[in-house]
Amino acid sequence: MYEVIKRDGKIANFNLSKISNAIKMAFDACEKKYNQDIIDFLALKVTADFESKIENGRVSVEKIQD
Repeated sequence: MYEVIKRDGKIANFNLSKISNAIKMAFDACEKKYNQDIIDFLALKVTADFESKIENGRVSVEKIQD
């Protein structure tokens, strides 16, 4: 899979659950209801959106968040 360049410059393996957790926290912060299917769909959508920004098997955290 991909590797992620963190803000401090360290390299980590891509972990889809981190995107899922961030989405859940956003829903919770807005006090919106959700189910796991919605979270899974949105996490995959995010992944598809940044796929074109991957260079040499790596992508930065900032590009994922964009």
